[in-house]
Amino acid sequence: MIISGSHQMKKFALFISTLAFLTATAASQDVIENPAKPTSGNSGRIITLKEEMRINDTGESFFFKSPRTIRVSHKGDIFIQDGQEQVLQFDPQGRFIRNVYKKGQGPGELSHLLDIWVSRDRLFLAGYPPKILVYDYDGNVNKEIPLRDTPSLDEFIMADAGSILINQRGRPDLSKGTGLWDIPQVFIEINPDGEASKKIGSFPIRGYIQVFPSGATSQTTWNQLQTVPLDEKIIVLNSTPEYLVETFDREKGTVIRRFNRPYSRVKRTGGGGVSGPGEGGPPPPEFYPDIIALHVADGKIWVQTSTYIADKGILFDVFSPEGRYLDSFFIQVIKKNPAGNPALKRLTIADDFVYFTDKTEDELLVVKKCRLVGL
Repeated sequence: MIISGSHQMKKFALFISTLAFLTATAASQDVIENPAKPTSGNSGRIITLKEEMRINDTGESFFFKSPRTIRVSHKGDIFIQDGQEQVLQFDPQGRFIRNVYKKGQGPGELSHLLDIWVSRDRLFLAGYPPKILVYDYDGNVNKEIPLRDTPSLDEFIMADAGSILINQRGRPDLSKGTGLWDIPQVFIEINPDGEASKKIGSFPIRGYIQVFPSGATSQTTWNQLQTVPLDEKIIVLNSTPEYLVETFDREKGTVIRRFNRPYSRVKRTGGGGVSGPGEGGPPPPEFYPDIIALHVADGKIWVQTSTYIADKGILFDVFSPEGRYLDSFFIQVIKKNPAGNPALKRLTIADDFVYFTDKTEDELLVVKKCRLVGL
């Protein structure tokens, strides 16, 4: 990704320094070192998938382009962010209802879609011009929240009627020049009218920053900030390539717990370097990130790891909110993701079901809803 334009170094330096106190608590927390094996007596079992429903791209009412994010309401309504110009809504039986998204720059419109979120009775869309649109499940825009002092955002962390929490990717200190530097990932809380926002935490990830003589920059990262709300107050996150889970109290603005367990890292296959030969970038990382995604199910934290065993599936670990290693199992997702590694596949877990995109033998895109059997 190339970011062009002039850079106000003093402003960035001030921005970084104001975040220092937000990350200090995280660094000072003791890590709960769990044993290698969980407490469950039947850990390591295989969870099979029983397909309950699939959404086929018939081409009659909609065409799948590049389905990405799948969100499921508490009633089972399914919302799919498909590229940057579709938010497809389906009922719990998989029947198509509507494309919620309207392209433009007027009221109720976005020229560029970034992310979607569902709460108990609302759908949230974020994008550009910088604003958040709030819909009911009948497709009506109930509220439009302009982001007056938050000109950019990357994704929702959570959203409800009381407040909205987003992740905003900041700019590293470019005065250091080209190199491996921390890229700020800032938690920003926005009040319901969009009039005010505040930074409540920062969890930087390491990336390779190349600064060009023109002032433009490029950024390459190998892991992403992973977040999932445990409840209205606590956010579960991972910001390191290594196995480390943190729980963040949004009211206190501090990390209250950090925990891990011994993990055998998975070696990266294929390419994935920063730059080609002779360009002076660092070599590709040796390993995949240990944690691919975080999920919350039945009040427990599910860690989707990068471990995949062909005759078993993707390895998941289960922790209590207090950080105790409770369980582990394999989920038999057989199909690979576009990068070729099944463990990197995007999954949405809701109740006893998992939702994911797949392809038929004819290479047609489908979205599957499968029951988790054997939990």
